[in-house]
Amino acid sequence: MGNVLPRRAGPLPARVAGGLRVPAIEFKLPRGAILFVDDEWAYEFRDDLGEAHHGLSLFLARRRTLEGNHPRGKVLLKAVGRPSVEEGARVKRARAKLEEQVRLATYLQHPGILRVHGLRKTEGAWYVITDCPGGYHLNDLLTVVSECRRWFSPLFALYVGAQVASALEHAHTAKDEQGNPLGIVHRAIDLEHVFMDWDGTVQVADFGLALSNLPGRVATTMRRPLRGAHYSSPEMLLTGRVDARSDLYMLGLVMLELATGKSLLYPPDGVREEVKTALSRRARARVKRAIKRARLAGCDRATEEVIWRAATYTSEDVDAATAKLPEALRLPLRKLLHRSPSERYQTAGELAGELRRWHGEAYGKREVAAEIRRAIKGAGEALDELDLQSPLAGGRAPDSITTR
Repeated sequence: MGNVLPRRAGPLPARVAGGLRVPAIEFKLPRGAILFVDDEWAYEFRDDLGEAHHGLSLFLARRRTLEGNHPRGKVLLKAVGRPSVEEGARVKRARAKLEEQVRLATYLQHPGILRVHGLRKTEGAWYVITDCPGGYHLNDLLTVVSECRRWFSPLFALYVGAQVASALEHAHTAKDEQGNPLGIVHRAIDLEHVFMDWDGTVQVADFGLALSNLPGRVATTMRRPLRGAHYSSPEMLLTGRVDARSDLYMLGLVMLELATGKSLLYPPDGVREEVKTALSRRARARVKRAIKRARLAGCDRATEEVIWRAATYTSEDVDAATAKLPEALRLPLRKLLHRSPSERYQTAGELAGELRRWHGEAYGKREVAAEIRRAIKGAGEALDELDLQSPLAGGRAPDSITTR
């Protein structure tokens, strides 16, 4: 059956680029420093949020007018510095990925996708300017409700699923100027790439790791899970070959965890040997190849167990993980979490329509906002531990945001 995944309240470990652990390029910036200026704004450094991916640094910045006023205008900046002799190839690759993200973002104009404003090249660094999320990622919110030893309602999970599926439909069906499909696959739909504002607005962040047919894109050697293995599809874990249906599987994992706290792919006690040996010789060989790739990429033993779980879980395991859920959520999750992509929803549009039908008109943004407020009110001291500020206390602190 599915198992409760330990909640993460702290920062994530450094991510990897090209299969190897690569720290973000170091920036030493005092708070309040002006990073760069354009025709309208000066961009003021506020906080270092750690590493994004491919060795890119992530900053929180504040836009201010050239006269020095500070209207509300926080943004996120992905940055890469000037290449040194030692880091030349890595920095050039990171810069190419920044340019690729901005080019891809021109085709991703949807209210459910965080907007990318462009690339700014300065003498010392390159910056991609992105909207700052209005709320917090789902992992923060799930950690809050788990402090109350409860989870979000099935209707909440259906609503979030429908909103994310709508954004993914836009991305998956995007075409270039000649009408050619771009084949965009996000590849990292998880609790920390989906943000929710206090009013119930849901947005998907960071297509910087997306797979696409964008001409001139920088090929990636990353065949292993791009973030936490627990939010990866079986085909990503076992073969590295993914398509849009992989994003839908990951969304199913997110919805399951919102409503139950369980992760289908998290085996706290490992996968039993008799279960492993029950696989066919061909299936065992595929698992061993996947584990070898994971080891070469620096993954730990826990990831190896997740790979075994992805290769061995059954429909009965999905039934057990969803057993206490109402039919309105249980039925779409059973389809989303099928190991075979051909048995899942085939398009994000199909999924979005189905989920909207299940949660209905009676549960929308107003009801989502009310559920979040109830959760925050009951969380008490958990807010202080997570550095979150309740909307009941007058909104968010000016510089309190987590985006890892």
